[in-house]
Amino acid sequence: MLEELFARSGDGAVAAIVMGDPGSGKTRLLAEAVDRFAPDATARIVGYEPEQSVPLGACAELLQTLSAAPAGGGLRLLFEQGTSALAPMQVFEAAHRALDAFEGLLVTVDDLQWVDELSLALCHYLVRAGQVAAQPLVLIAAARPSAEAATLAASVRQVLPSDRFASLTLGPLSAEESFQLVKALAPGTDAATARSVAERAQGSPFWLEALARPGGSAADAAQLVTARLRGAGADAAALVGLLAVAARPLSLADAAFLHDWPVARIEHAASELVSRGVAAMNIVGVRLAHDVVRDAAYREIPEETRRTLHGRLAEWLARIAGDDLGRLREALAHRHAAAMPSHELALRLARAPRRTLLGEDGLTLLASIADNADPDDERTLSLNIELAALAVELANHAVALERWSRVVERAAEPLRRASALLAASRSAFALEDVDAAWSYLERAGAVGVADAVFDLEREAHEASMELWMPQEGVPARTRAYAVTQRAHAIVEVAGGVEALDERARRAYLEALRVQYEAAYQDDAPETLLRTSGERAAVARGFDDEAYLAAEIDNARVLRRMGRLRDAEQASRAAWEEAHRRVLPQLTIDSGYWLGNVLEQQGRIVEAEEIVTEAIDLAERVGDQARARHRISRLGHKIAFHRGDWRRVLVAFLNEAGTVGAHGRIEFHQDAAVWLASVGGRELESEVLTQIAEARRCADLAACPRCGTELRLAVAEALVRIGHHNEAASSLAEWKRLQGRPQPRDDVLRLRIEALLSSRKGNGAAASLLARAIDEADRLGLVLDGLWTRIDLGRALATANRDHAIEVLREAAETAAALGTLTEQNVAEKGLRGLGVRTWRRTAVSETLTEREQEIAALIAAGASNPEIAQQLFLSRKTVERHVSNVLKKVGARNRAELAAKVAELKVEGAPR
Repeated sequence: MLEELFARSGDGAVAAIVMGDPGSGKTRLLAEAVDRFAPDATARIVGYEPEQSVPLGACAELLQTLSAAPAGGGLRLLFEQGTSALAPMQVFEAAHRALDAFEGLLVTVDDLQWVDELSLALCHYLVRAGQVAAQPLVLIAAARPSAEAATLAASVRQVLPSDRFASLTLGPLSAEESFQLVKALAPGTDAATARSVAERAQGSPFWLEALARPGGSAADAAQLVTARLRGAGADAAALVGLLAVAARPLSLADAAFLHDWPVARIEHAASELVSRGVAAMNIVGVRLAHDVVRDAAYREIPEETRRTLHGRLAEWLARIAGDDLGRLREALAHRHAAAMPSHELALRLARAPRRTLLGEDGLTLLASIADNADPDDERTLSLNIELAALAVELANHAVALERWSRVVERAAEPLRRASALLAASRSAFALEDVDAAWSYLERAGAVGVADAVFDLEREAHEASMELWMPQEGVPARTRAYAVTQRAHAIVEVAGGVEALDERARRAYLEALRVQYEAAYQDDAPETLLRTSGERAAVARGFDDEAYLAAEIDNARVLRRMGRLRDAEQASRAAWEEAHRRVLPQLTIDSGYWLGNVLEQQGRIVEAEEIVTEAIDLAERVGDQARARHRISRLGHKIAFHRGDWRRVLVAFLNEAGTVGAHGRIEFHQDAAVWLASVGGRELESEVLTQIAEARRCADLAACPRCGTELRLAVAEALVRIGHHNEAASSLAEWKRLQGRPQPRDDVLRLRIEALLSSRKGNGAAASLLARAIDEADRLGLVLDGLWTRIDLGRALATANRDHAIEVLREAAETAAALGTLTEQNVAEKGLRGLGVRTWRRTAVSETLTEREQEIAALIAAGASNPEIAQQLFLSRKTVERHVSNVLKKVGARNRAELAAKVAELKVEGAPR
């Protein structure tokens, strides 16, 4: 079965879960799989009981193997930078990318029942992503029957086709198999003895091996250990106890330190254990020979001795841990087992870099320690503060709110108490408990703290709540701008940004973020640009993620201002940096805005490539869409241009139902414009339905900017279906509300005014449309220019048929070159209405895009898909899609035929 599974691993992930009781031969099976199938690389995940709660503790070897790969730079960077904001998804995604460097990787998991939850999640992530991206990954996991094994098996079964997953249960060997194994292990054993051993072992490979050894006669594990230690010295017995409590390999030097013995003494004791079959040695150190041995030995250790050994291990691990999350977590477990106080160690763990990897389980553990501690102890208060901060980082605002409330109850110092109340207000706001958020905020202000930074923090939060929960008579945006003035005053008093401490600098960044939100609602691009630039300057070298977020906002504003080249440069730089640093959400954010800019420029194929990669990433890590729509919305938008717009529109509107009223405004206004642009009066009722829904959502959201933008979109949709009076009214309302129209707004305004004047038949429409085309071309708004050319062709149809045909034919050819099939179909429909026959080029003669030319050249040079992916920094899935498109376009059946045709196609970079 495993042979068949391995054979299918060349084009995607495969997995097998092997379950069996202790001693059933699971570890031996894993070793045989490695020896027999020998893929290009092998990495092990081994579960140890004391590490079961250590985040990523079991997969250290796997991560080391992946980080050493040519594509493992992201992993190396993550663990070198030592950031406290490291999230599991960053590690998972970096590991997935590193897999692209392997032609095949076998990952074995032993003792899965003791593997930590985060390592199991990584296994699932790699299998799921590897299947989608066609990465040749093989996962074989061995476990005792357990909830962990059942959970992983169920989750992997859901993401893999049935022929790519296997579940095996190892039962006892048959009598004949047992007999043959004894004869193989001890060739000199006579048949009668061999059959006796086989019968006593009851089909267990472990007991067959143990009993077949010289002197093997024990009936159970405890007797086996006792029998094998008989005659050995006290040192050997003491080492067995240490290894049983440690439940993991120990280097000889570490074991010597823990027993306070010379290394030579430990070496002698270890040799005795190895020679008696109780322990084994490898490059890691010495360990007990089997879990069965370890369990038996542990039960025989007196309780007092166990506690002593747990205590030694705890002190040793705490001493060498530094900021290592795994060692700190393991030390804490040993302190618990030794019934030792845990305050200080819990605080170290809660303050450790990468503490977010502790996850919800770690948060629960630390909370239990705090709950069982003296509530009046200052250390308990400090632990609750760190717990609340960790809960915020994990987005568990319910726990954060509960912990901040405890801090409020116990904090005597006014600033600490007021800060806790403010933090509680933020958590309540995040939980959408508006009344509680305002209550906590009022209590924070009532403490009466004389601290300028706290006042800034409080006012910034108050302004943010007012912006998004408007109250009658409250000048929210005016207050938001005033907060920034207060921040500037603090900076001036301090003597510059660099002189601010961390708390003040973060408060300054928050004030700028609130001002950005206010300027966004005011649709004030110059203020937005200035604010995002200031945010980037304050965050540079201080907070990488805040810096990139500001750069993305900067690109967003530049796009709004019509500075598309600058917007592309800024968003592409953010995309590349977020990708390099393995920051998934910022990668998706920057991909969204980069894709938008490319789409406006008519670079549909490039936009599709970026957006597809971002969507693939979002499917793996989730999409926390902040200050934008989900990336899938942009995917639908790109797909609209690519053809089959009806199907796309259905999916687009289905997604609209998953977002709030504010987010639905743009969905419905876009749908209205799409329907009107493609179908005109034929789709009048559908257009009106979408307009009505957009207006309803705008009334609910009460966002001035969105309401203003909607009026311009509605004017375009209405004029295209012949509702000229309503369209003119909506346009007039937009002009009244929009005091600072941006460049693209003027292009749309000109086009709408042209369509409004077309019913007069005085030639003004053609003149206005020509002006709109010139303006769109000047700004680089290629798609707007294309639709306006189509409108111009329609407008000229009755007055100047020849000119209309010329304009529409040019539009159809431009659309074909851009890959915008929907626009091409609309232009060709206009030509057919004028009696002009239209036809399509065959797939063989289609032009290759620039990216496809690169890939064709690399194929001609003999590069494989993984090599192309690595060289062009693309996923394998993206490369496979490009290769398929290239083969189809040039009419080649395989890579060899494509290589032969490269010279004919004159692919840039191909060998001549």
